[in-house]
Amino acid sequence: MDNSVINRENFKFAFKNVTYNIGVENKFFRRKARTILNQISGEFRANEISAIIGLSGSGKSTLLDCLSGFRKNYTNGSFLINDNEISVETIKRLSSYFMQEQTLHPFLTVTEILIFSLSMKGGDNLKENEKNLRIEQILEKLSITNRNNTLIKDLSGGEKKRLQIAIELVRDPKILFLDEPTTNLDSFSTVQCINFLKSLTREQKTVICTIHQPSASIFKMFDHIYAISNGFCIYQGSSKNLISFLKELGLTCPLHYNPADFLLEIANNDYGNYNKLLIDKIENGKRNYENYDESKFDTNSIEVFTKEKNYKENSVSYFYQVHHLMLRTFLSTTRDRTLFFMRFGLHLIIGIAFGFIYKDIGRKGSIALDNYRFAIISICFLLYTSYHSLYAKFPLEFPIIKREHFNGLYGAKAYYTAMILFDAPIILICCIIYTSITFFLTDQPLELYRYLMFLMICLVMSYAAQSLGIMFTSLMNIQMTTTFGTIIMMPFFLFSSFVIFSKDTHPFLIYLFDANFMNMAFKGSVNSIIGLNRTKFECDEFYCHYSDPKKILRDFEMNVDMTHAVLTLMITYDLEMIFVLKEEEI
Repeated sequence: MDNSVINRENFKFAFKNVTYNIGVENKFFRRKARTILNQISGEFRANEISAIIGLSGSGKSTLLDCLSGFRKNYTNGSFLINDNEISVETIKRLSSYFMQEQTLHPFLTVTEILIFSLSMKGGDNLKENEKNLRIEQILEKLSITNRNNTLIKDLSGGEKKRLQIAIELVRDPKILFLDEPTTNLDSFSTVQCINFLKSLTREQKTVICTIHQPSASIFKMFDHIYAISNGFCIYQGSSKNLISFLKELGLTCPLHYNPADFLLEIANNDYGNYNKLLIDKIENGKRNYENYDESKFDTNSIEVFTKEKNYKENSVSYFYQVHHLMLRTFLSTTRDRTLFFMRFGLHLIIGIAFGFIYKDIGRKGSIALDNYRFAIISICFLLYTSYHSLYAKFPLEFPIIKREHFNGLYGAKAYYTAMILFDAPIILICCIIYTSITFFLTDQPLELYRYLMFLMICLVMSYAAQSLGIMFTSLMNIQMTTTFGTIIMMPFFLFSSFVIFSKDTHPFLIYLFDANFMNMAFKGSVNSIIGLNRTKFECDEFYCHYSDPKKILRDFEMNVDMTHAVLTLMITYDLEMIFVLKEEEI
């Protein structure tokens, strides 16, 4: 898409009668609706840095979320560019959103994270030297050229803020939304940050940010002020016109007093209730206390965007996204091996522990039933480690995924695919470690086909359990999935021939046993250990009730066609993956 189509110098982004409600009633739950934004209007121009100010809870961040398209549900109103109405999707294509809770991968370097962002925004069409030149220009602009090979975790707070802004600048947006970019910065870093944002306006960008109680010096640096109180606009115009605007209403700002503080005190009713008067004076944002030559704004310049109905958000291919996501995960994992080795170590330690607990059960007929217990406990252990395998990673990465996905770097489908593909070899190694140790220590017959069948059942079940965890995570948030994970798994346990046998249930429920992947995993693992025409156990006592493996299989309903078991597990895995990828498809 040609960014030069719009005349940036004469670019005006406006919104009219925007309303945002939460707690909307539905037919299941009746909740009192609360209006956060109330029919507000406003406009922002190119070549200007604009500040949205207001008291805590006034609706600053909510307004920015609505303007950027981050909050679409329960948002009403119209958005315009040069007086032409546009869709939320068009806004997302023209802009980047710097979120307040910005997180970066700590074990990537500055250059790596910028190259990733550039590559995901159409950088596959650029040559390597062109990419490096573009990155160098951005780093030089941010004054962090000497930190290009530094890991993110080693950057200062101010450097991280500038890098986060640089990531959004990679896609060369026309509008830059920033939610409190100066949070947690000292006064020097704050001035440095605002100066940098102001320099962007000289490149004909529209910079819109929320800021909480700016100092007098910072306030003067903003070209345009949009003040909000309890969801209503109480001022819109230039920072230098604010004092005269208030004076017209009989509100005189004391000499040498911060105009921003004075306005916020008025909004807080410290001088009486003037909010209604301010809202009416500024017409809830429809009036701009600033003089502009409206003839400069070309109403035809947005036409190309309103006609692009079939424009794809991601300009790089799905496989290109998956490749770069896997590469990024590989770099992060190789530099921080904590979780990597924790998983290997867990399977090693538990494998040794179970091996000694069930030592020699593969040989002694007096404890032959322990082979059944060993197979069941192995499936349970591998099921839960695989089901929860990505829980430690998700809470850390979720803010990053949310930002990058919203800003159009990649689709959720590509992210889930890359995550599953990268984790697949790790699960394989974990299963090999566990099954090799336990199979040897429990003194099972040294038959290659028997071991491979045991490994295959454990492996496919682990993949199915992992995809089940991802599926529930895609439907619920991380906390809900973690809390209800065990409860969700209970129906699978119930119909697994472990808690209750199929012969003891209603005939209609037998189908639930046949379709249950956990039932097939239990039966498959037990059969791989004591089935497949295994000879009788050596009876080391006067009488061994279960010295014949066939008797165990019969009494505990463990007889199964191994092909059926493997196919059921594989089909379950495939269906879960199809659901996840379809659910997350953009």
